[in-house]
Amino acid sequence: MNGKVHKLDPEHNGAALRLDNKSDPQIAAMMHDLEHFRDVEKGWGDAHQLKNLAMALNVEASELMDIFTWKDVGEPLSDEESAHAAEELADVMIYSFFMCSRLGLDPLKVVRAKHEINRGRSW
Repeated sequence: MNGKVHKLDPEHNGAALRLDNKSDPQIAAMMHDLEHFRDVEKGWGDAHQLKNLAMALNVEASELMDIFTWKDVGEPLSDEESAHAAEELADVMIYSFFMCSRLGLDPLKVVRAKHEINRGRSW
């Protein structure tokens, strides 16, 4: 890992990034629904450990990337490709939510914290 690791919540040692009673109720409900599907409906809880989730997330991101293979920059997507991209993005977000769940993190709080860091950066 060569990239700089930023502390997203240095004042509270990450506690402010937790999924808690201050989290958006829709996010909390979505995470609960995803966890119920994973753990109760499918019984995948044991398989969905962080390492496996990180690998699955990468696979889904690759499937999204595959839609753009051999397209020119700016070339529009067909309606079918747009629908496929939406499906792959959903998979990427679902695995991201599963990882947040395992880490006890609120995905919106994490994104907001990282966005604030990015606003102050220059590339």
